[in-house]
Amino acid sequence: MLAVLLSLGPAALPAHAAGVVLPTAPSGFSGQPGEPGEPGGFPGNPSGLAAGAWAGEEILDGFSFDSSLTGTYDSNVTRSPGPPYAPTQSDFILGLGGNLKYLSKSPNWTFGGNYRGSYNQYFEQTDFSGYSQGTGVVVNYDSPKISAALTAGIAYDQGSNTYYNSSFVQLTTVNSALSVRYRFSPKTFLAGNASQSFITASGGNYVDTKAYDLGLAALWKYSPLTELGPGIRYTYREGNPQTGRSTIGPTLSLNYKLSKKVTMNSRVGMDFVSYETGGSADPTLSASIGLNYQASKLWGMNLSLLRDTQANPSLAGAFYEVNALRLGYHRKIRRAILNLGVGYRTYATEIPQNTAGYSTPDRDYFNIDASLGMPVFANTTQARVFVSYRDQNSDAQNSWDAVRFGLGISRSF
Repeated sequence: MLAVLLSLGPAALPAHAAGVVLPTAPSGFSGQPGEPGEPGGFPGNPSGLAAGAWAGEEILDGFSFDSSLTGTYDSNVTRSPGPPYAPTQSDFILGLGGNLKYLSKSPNWTFGGNYRGSYNQYFEQTDFSGYSQGTGVVVNYDSPKISAALTAGIAYDQGSNTYYNSSFVQLTTVNSALSVRYRFSPKTFLAGNASQSFITASGGNYVDTKAYDLGLAALWKYSPLTELGPGIRYTYREGNPQTGRSTIGPTLSLNYKLSKKVTMNSRVGMDFVSYETGGSADPTLSASIGLNYQASKLWGMNLSLLRDTQANPSLAGAFYEVNALRLGYHRKIRRAILNLGVGYRTYATEIPQNTAGYSTPDRDYFNIDASLGMPVFANTTQARVFVSYRDQNSDAQNSWDAVRFGLGISRSF
């Protein structure tokens, strides 16, 4: 749910309607929707654990703990284009991880937190072996007049990262988000959000990046199922020592909810861009749409669309205009659960007009993934098989594809 709050801004689902917001480890990029098994642009968590608490998951008050053991084969762990530029390197990865969660609920307040950690051992590329970990906290308040959700997290992850030209990097991410909703009357609401993300990268010639987002919207309840209204959004992106990029512009939000069957949260807006160096750029369109359809107890689908901008961590003075689309499907088959997903992202380079710098190639990124899991051993242990295919299309030196598949076992305590 934190990813939803970050990406949807003021159009995010109201705290009182969303229920308990659980903490997640930062995705690594503010405003960018993560993909299952790919937090922060990493090609998957070999340990088989999610980056933090799972979105939509319901857990009991108190402590819970999950542990997992996973074996994964990756056909291209270095995300190399192949000869004559760089040979592809396949490997087998053994992952061991755990996730400790705590949740405490009262009539108006909810407090929670989680810590996740894993160790991944690469059999051939042993330099890639190491620890990844993260922790997050959450505080929710819900009353008839005011609903608010505050989240914060810090994470350390390492591996071959698609956002960093597919290089092996270590990322330390610190982020936080606040979402507040105030009810003026039964049909009028004021919704605001603020978020920040700091990312420190090591292991290559990369720069630290910062991202800030502020949003405010006035919402009118058009019908029992629909609310809409205008708003304003401010963003700031910086990659030290890059120039800062700020935007401000109007937004229009539209939210729809039909019990637990259909939920849609959307925001579109126009961003007017300015740079600290005085460079100019044409206005850009920003958008964020999240749609969830739970057809029955057996199956459902979800769709997410995002258009936003992030600092380019490998080219001083440049930014990426990102378009991200993902479609997911889940189905219950007797005791098993099948998950299917497909995603497509584009990265277009944006450079201020008065900035002299090297150009960087645009990139298209496609992925498809599937998993099948079911409980075993008195429903206390989960077994899962998974497979994914990823393909990046760019210039000759930055194009690659990879296949990953494996088996995982997790135990809840």
